[in-house]
Amino acid sequence: MIALRSARLVLDAPREADIDAVLRACQDPEILRWIPLPHPYTRESAEFFVRSYGPHGLASGSYTVWALRPSVTSLLVGVMEVRKDEAPGSASIGCWLTPDARGAGYMREALARVVQHAFDPAGLALTRLRWESLIGNGTSRRLAESAGFAFDPAAEHTVDFLGEPMPAEVGVLDSAGRAGGD
Repeated sequence: MIALRSARLVLDAPREADIDAVLRACQDPEILRWIPLPHPYTRESAEFFVRSYGPHGLASGSYTVWALRPSVTSLLVGVMEVRKDEAPGSASIGCWLTPDARGAGYMREALARVVQHAFDPAGLALTRLRWESLIGNGTSRRLAESAGFAFDPAAEHTVDFLGEPMPAEVGVLDSAGRAGGD
């Protein structure tokens, strides 16, 4: 896995020492409200995420999971995933941030770096990124818009969220940096 760096962050693979931090973060009501995690989220869930889920994505080439770490502490403060879509050259982004790290601009910084890597021909060489979030998650939408994603009301649809139908919205960004793509 290629580790990415930004001004204040190192983005690398989740590791064994992150299990407790993942477990604590995935108990947060705000994360559970917007992200379809196993419920209840147990230590075994966190172990699976670190030991199996992330490594499987790399091995299969279907997704990449980065742990977000401030370069001064190296403690996990969030996660970002880029998952290839069925359309060639297209992928979706998902993320979460620990409660203590919110408001510091870490996720915006990480997203900018991951978008850059995703579109770099020497990186993931993608041509299109999608951002899907449940309607009402204004924080997620503002984050995506800060990176240039454009949301089209016509793309709103219903997703299965832990067995319940929920309205979702989709933002798109293409490799030329033009919101919307094709």
